[in-house]
Amino acid sequence: MDRQQLFEQLSREFNLKPADFYFLDLIPLIEVIWMDGKNQEGELKILYQFVLEHIAYIDQAAGAQILTVEDANDFLDRFAHNKPPQKLLTELHNIVTQEKVVAEHRKVDILEYCLYISAACVIHYPYGIRERVQRDEKAFLLRLFAEFNISPQQSAEFL
Repeated sequence: MDRQQLFEQLSREFNLKPADFYFLDLIPLIEVIWMDGKNQEGELKILYQFVLEHIAYIDQAAGAQILTVEDANDFLDRFAHNKPPQKLLTELHNIVTQEKVVAEHRKVDILEYCLYISAACVIHYPYGIRERVQRDEKAFLLRLFAEFNISPQQSAEFL
């Protein structure tokens, strides 16, 4: 099954909207935000910046306006302001990380923003010298590097 077919199948099960398809690149960021069970203001601010850049990217690639602010706000309400079901996040993640689904430069952008979100907030103070990013977030980021087939040399270029 291709990306669109998988999305349509999930749309029927989870009542997704057609515009949600264009926001699939946000799913790894959403996963990082909810990794600790809550969305924090600092994380959301970083996500909002990515959303603005993402809308501009999609519209430029299409040569026309595809996404509206209303589409973005609706998506954010259902995914960032309210935690979606884990099964939905997992299935959407699998679509995003399929080989050659996301452009190489976008993979780096997604990883970069995931790193920013991971480091933006902590769940307790004080935290240890190596505890700014939680263990679950670290494991997720390492898995995402592997799924996107990005090597440490490539990742060092944007750090």
